[in-house]
Order: sequence, then structure tokens, then C-alpha cells
Amino acid sequence: MTTEVSERKNFWLKIAESNLATILDNMGYNQEWLIRFQKKRLLRAIIAFALGTVVGALISTWIMLIGPVLAVFVWSLEYRRILAAYKKYQYQNELQFNKFSRMLIPFLRETNANLYSALNKMLKRMDEGHVKDALKRLLIGMNDQPNSEEPFRTFANEASGTDRAMLFMMTLFDYQQSSYDTSIINELGQMASKQLFDGVREIADYKLRKFSMFPTKITMASFIPIIGYAVANLIDAISKINL
Repeated sequence: MTTEVSERKNFWLKIAESNLATILDNMGYNQEWLIRFQKKRLLRAIIAFALGTVVGALISTWIMLIGPVLAVFVWSLEYRRILAAYKKYQYQNELQFNKFSRMLIPFLRETNANLYSALNKMLKRMDEGHVKDALKRLLIGMNDQPNSEEPFRTFANEASGTDRAMLFMMTLFDYQQSSYDTSIINELGQMASKQLFDGVREIADYKLRKFSMFPTKITMASFIPIIGYAVANLIDAISKINL
């Protein structure tokens, strides 16, 4: 019984894209969620195949090919929907990390400040969310492994997952290990400013992309009645030929 369950799980994982499990894991979804997603995805593709085939059969044998084409389209559309959600998730994570890095610098510049106390103050100021949860784990890791960079790496991956976040946290670790060299704070401040500037630019680019696609969507929507009219004429012509 256990073997059968394992084989069924392997089947749903095998028909998934190579990076789908990793993407969903990064977003906090477990393997059971992935399997449910794959089942719904396959069901939608089968329904699309059946509808496309039946409608095509009513018109012409050749048009029946729209069934498998439609099924592949629905299957890939679900994957693209996950990719779009993942990009948005990464985008939001990076914004939150940029906010964290900007807020941290003033605490580090306070008189007699140390990294642990600065992070503790950050914990009280931050809104609830994944960055705050990751920060709690970072503080625990700094207590358990005071001379290890692993808690800093883990925080960078959990809070943002970007190379910029990893570089910032590794610089922060160097600051802790180098008797709190003030020159490193200046470097961190420059990094935080650059990240903020890049974040603002990405927001602007994102909004411009959405705006630039608006006329395209309107144009595509205008083709729907035209296509419907063309299909109706085609069906009418075919019916007359059969008569």
C-alpha cells in the first residue's frame, strides 16, 4: 500500500516541470500542495481536450486537432501562472529586504551599538511577515552559533533569496567579526542605498510594463467578435457545401 502511494506521488512529480517543485517550495508550498495542483491542472487539460475535440468534430475532422492543442495550452498556462506568481513573490520579498537593510543602518551607527542589539531593535520595529520571522531565527542562530556565517546565509535566503541580499548579510557578518569596524557600516549604507535605488527603478519598470500591455490587451479583445464572426461564416459555408 505504501509503495502504491509512493508511486502515485512520483507520477505527479515526474510530469511536473523541472523547476516547479523548487519554485513552490521557495514560496512555502509543500509536496502535497504540488500534487493537488498537478491533479487539478491535468483535469483542466483533459476537459479542454474533450471540449476542443467535441466542438471540432461538429465542424470538421481536421478541426478536431484543436483538442490536443487546447489541452497543451491549458497545461502550460497553469505553469506560466505559477511563474508569474513567483516573480511577484520574489519582487515583494526584495522590497521587504530593502526596507530592512535601510532601517538597520541607523541602529548600527548609534553610540555603543552592536549588531545583536541593533537587530533586536529592528525586530520591534518591523511589521509581521516572513522577514520578521526570518529575523527571529537569525537572532536564535547568532546565539547558538556566535562565530558562524550560516545563520546570516539562511536569513538572506529566507528573507530575499537574491545575490544582493546574500552580499549584504555576508558584509554584515564581516562587520560582526571585525570588532565592529565603522568603515563596514559605510559600505553597508552604500549597498542599502543602491538596493533602494534599484528597487525604485524596478517598480517603475514594472508599472510601465503593465501600462504598455494595456493597448495590446484592448486590441486583442477587439479581435474576439471578429473571430466569432469568421467562425460563424465558416460553419455556415461548410453546412451549405454538405447540403
